[in-house]
Amino acid sequence: MGQFQGSLRLPGDSKSLPATVQLRDGRLQISSGDHAIGDWSIDTIDIAQVPEGIRVKAEGEVLLLDIPDREAFSQAAAFYAPRPKRLARAKRSPKTQKSPSLPSRPVAAEPEPAKPRGESRIDQLLARAKDRFGSKTPDWVFSRWGLAAAVGLLVLCVVFAELVSNLLLIAGVIALLIGGVTMLDSVIARRILHHKVTPIQLVIGGGSIFVVGLLFGFAA
Repeated sequence: MGQFQGSLRLPGDSKSLPATVQLRDGRLQISSGDHAIGDWSIDTIDIAQVPEGIRVKAEGEVLLLDIPDREAFSQAAAFYAPRPKRLARAKRSPKTQKSPSLPSRPVAAEPEPAKPRGESRIDQLLARAKDRFGSKTPDWVFSRWGLAAAVGLLVLCVVFAELVSNLLLIAGVIALLIGGVTMLDSVIARRILHHKVTPIQLVIGGGSIFVVGLLFGFAA
């Protein structure tokens, strides 16, 4: 049991109050005059010496005590502080029997998963072309259907050069007009293109078709 006189203040506060600190029956009691400030069990609070005094942390609040005889207060608080329990060591059995080692069996190797069929040369070329030029063009251009359409168009261009030139010029102009309109209004672009192709892709495609039509016209 111990009773100490000192002062009490909050961290960051320069004003202090006279305080009476009592340690008894494992509890810390602080009062200022006739006003009781706190009554806590020592095993539920944190008491530590800091340069500003003695810090008491209880129930989320921090108090600073200034007690002239800090050493006597620390000894009294340590007397009531809970002592850690020693952990009991696990007892070893007097006789430890080793289980007989079983002969190791060879583990059967897991069958390797079936390898997917390799891509054909055409698919590899289309994939490379898509990686290099696919940022501004639709994906279907670099598919087998796109390649077949390009070959068919080439055959038609050779046989009907003048007719194909006129069709390409008309298609290129229409694509350029639609691409220009959709670039100016996102609502129209969403209604016409349905997110299948972007306006910039349409403009580039229309310009390319128009140039190809011009070339075929000159060749015819």
